[in-house]
Amino acid sequence: MSQSIEVNVCEGILCADFNEGRLIIDTGSPVSLGPDIAVRVLGSVVQLNSSFGNYAWADVRASLPFDAVGLIGVDAFSDAALGFDIANDTIVRLESPIQGESAEFVMGSPVIHCQIGEDKLRCVLDTGSGLSYLKRREVASLGQALGKQHDFHPILGSFEVETVACAIVVGEQSVTETFGLATDQLGQLMETAKIDAILGTSFFQQSLIEIDYKNELVGITFD
Repeated sequence: MSQSIEVNVCEGILCADFNEGRLIIDTGSPVSLGPDIAVRVLGSVVQLNSSFGNYAWADVRASLPFDAVGLIGVDAFSDAALGFDIANDTIVRLESPIQGESAEFVMGSPVIHCQIGEDKLRCVLDTGSGLSYLKRREVASLGQALGKQHDFHPILGSFEVETVACAIVVGEQSVTETFGLATDQLGQLMETAKIDAILGTSFFQQSLIEIDYKNELVGITFD
């Protein structure tokens, strides 16, 4: 029988409430962060880490606009296939093979290819980012300007960004998505990971996404 959890979006970030408290579900984080405890999530037991590189959970928690006891990264799902139905507040662990395309996984996070205008982009699927983001201003210029918007990222904190609405093509499907123009700090992280765009929680909310972490497959269907 499939296992599922109920999720909710807090300040743009995907979260779920467990016995331990509220946990961030971050498909863009290589590791799980928090106090020295182990948490069972969708049939997997994951050990929370106090820090990852220069990022300490204590600092992340202090910057959050809501209370959370930890962050679940992709290390929790390395042997699993998950279905993300965020519009219906659900993540399910899938027991049968998914119908998806082979994808590149960078530090455990899925990277898909999409297109805006004539530009082909490498995009990471990241529920730790409320907005989707574009690294290059010239790609953002293809969209319709929407003005500035507030956003929050677990690692980078709170900030305002210019936003645009862009038609994005994924495979043979298309959808309009709101993108922020990456700040300098976020742009540097994207450059290091060789990523052109981030598809954040807003993208998940208008699609059904299946990710097979073990076999490195991704399936996306727009509502």
